[in-house]
Amino acid sequence: MANYVKLEWSNSCDLGGIYYQGGFINRLFFDANVGMPDYEEEIEEEYNGDGVLISTFQRLVKIYKFQVFVPEYIADALKLMQLHDTITLTFLNGTYSSAIRNIKADVSFEDITNGCLALVTISFQQDDQVVKTNCCVNL
Repeated sequence: MANYVKLEWSNSCDLGGIYYQGGFINRLFFDANVGMPDYEEEIEEEYNGDGVLISTFQRLVKIYKFQVFVPEYIADALKLMQLHDTITLTFLNGTYSSAIRNIKADVSFEDITNGCLALVTISFQQDDQVVKTNCCVNL
């Protein structure tokens, strides 16, 4: 079961006609590999007193992804998942379990499935961004 991931999500308030106040949690298991990361860079620069352009802030964020083929009703649930305030991803081989953030589910219906299944690309961030400012932060 090394390739399986578990997604769980819930909300602090009722949402989309779903009664969360009673403790309901959505839970789906996928046979998928998390990989294909993208990297986002944010750089802020300004000129110092000598007219030299210097970086005042830099951030590097790794965005993880996985893809799954699902029927339309699961694609609907994954799109709605983006609006929830608690989302957790677990690798079922026990190597990782954590809250994830900035989750996005991109849905496209594929010709190879005659439109019966949607390819959903789920991307998300973890807490492993690197930030560099002009102030030193030592370990």
